[in-house]
Amino acid sequence: MNRSQNGKPISILFLSMFVWLFVIAASSHAQLQSPPRKSTPKPAAPASQSKEDPLAPLLRQAADSIDKMDFAAAVDPLQKYIAERPDDSYAHFQLGYAYAGLKRAEGAKTEFSRAVALDPKLAAGYLNLGLVLMDGDPAAAAEAFRHAAELQPSESRPRFLEGLSLEHAGNLSEAIGSYRGALALSPNEYEIHFALARALLQSKDAAGAEAEFRSALALRADSAPARLGLANALQDQTKYEAASDAFAEYLKLKPEDRGAHFDRAYALLNLDRLDDALAELDLADKGASPAPESLKMRGEIYMQQKKWKEAAETLTQAVKLSPSDSETAYWLGHVDFELRDYPAAIGLLSQVYKQNPQSADALRELASALFLHEDYAAALGAMDRLDKMEPPKPGSWFVRAICYDKLSRKAEAVDAYQKFLDQDNGQHDNQDIEAQHRMVALQKELAKSGKTGKN
Repeated sequence: MNRSQNGKPISILFLSMFVWLFVIAASSHAQLQSPPRKSTPKPAAPASQSKEDPLAPLLRQAADSIDKMDFAAAVDPLQKYIAERPDDSYAHFQLGYAYAGLKRAEGAKTEFSRAVALDPKLAAGYLNLGLVLMDGDPAAAAEAFRHAAELQPSESRPRFLEGLSLEHAGNLSEAIGSYRGALALSPNEYEIHFALARALLQSKDAAGAEAEFRSALALRADSAPARLGLANALQDQTKYEAASDAFAEYLKLKPEDRGAHFDRAYALLNLDRLDDALAELDLADKGASPAPESLKMRGEIYMQQKKWKEAAETLTQAVKLSPSDSETAYWLGHVDFELRDYPAAIGLLSQVYKQNPQSADALRELASALFLHEDYAAALGAMDRLDKMEPPKPGSWFVRAICYDKLSRKAEAVDAYQKFLDQDNGQHDNQDIEAQHRMVALQKELAKSGKTGKN
């Protein structure tokens, strides 16, 4: 029985790694670039902000409110100021910052956009515009971060955020390029190594992802997400021994992660450490109803151990939970065959073959079950269909001969016995003897009836 290659889902926590890192960049106003008067780069304060400027108190009032994180109080004086000075990029930037603090994304987007339109060299404006856009329009956010990166060529953060936005937009190849650009500027940043590793893993470059996850762990050895990522990268390369060890290290940090227990069980199954794999599945299923994937893997392990009764019980549950999974149904049909419950096997294998009419494995086993259930005509029909998929083997001719024999189709039986003997070349003594004996007997019967068999 071949092992399933679709039984290993990506661990649920691996998806959370993207969410976790995305939230670091964009979840709150505290991550926004501070108003330019307190940050780099600073736009030059407009001449109108002199002590004699009658509107200066409005800006001071707004700035004091922002410093106190009282964003609502900053809105009114800024709006009044902008009504008088609509071309002041600094004021639009501050109003955008206040709106962002109030989680008024559309207002923040509008004001940051106005700020950079008025001052195309306002890097902080592009950076904050990108942060506001990340959730709803990651492609536009990436464009804003690209502008910020061009204005701050020595800073890694805009490039990192550009990569994060591109990844969120599904543009992995460009995201990887942005992450590499950020890494060239800040080679010792855990977040950049981690993000690059994640993007590489999603783009099916598991070897590259492994290297970057290891770099991330060198910088932060206690990072559970990086350990999980490393385990997944190793698993994707079929490095099952190393993957098993990596999952074990991760599970020391996150023992409650059911998905990781399941993934480690998959690695152990591929190492033929079947009892250890069952132990991991026990941990994955502890305190909860087993998922269909867990039941399926458990059933596969029991099949490997030839524990047919346990396999039947487990796979029966799996089929009930996933009635459209033809592979699980096929496995259960095979188990019923091994238990000699031929009617049950025939029912399942017929269903599988109906769903997958090109499945030679299901049809071959169905033919065997029909034969052993002594439904010889149906068995011949199944073998006829199978012959269109693959050349008949010696054993198939022997079974076909017996079916013809049982149905008193004597001439066809003689012909099938002869084809078996021609192909088998004496490899199976007992069957050879039986075939020769039946051929002699059938030819005598055919001679008495005036018919002849094919030799």
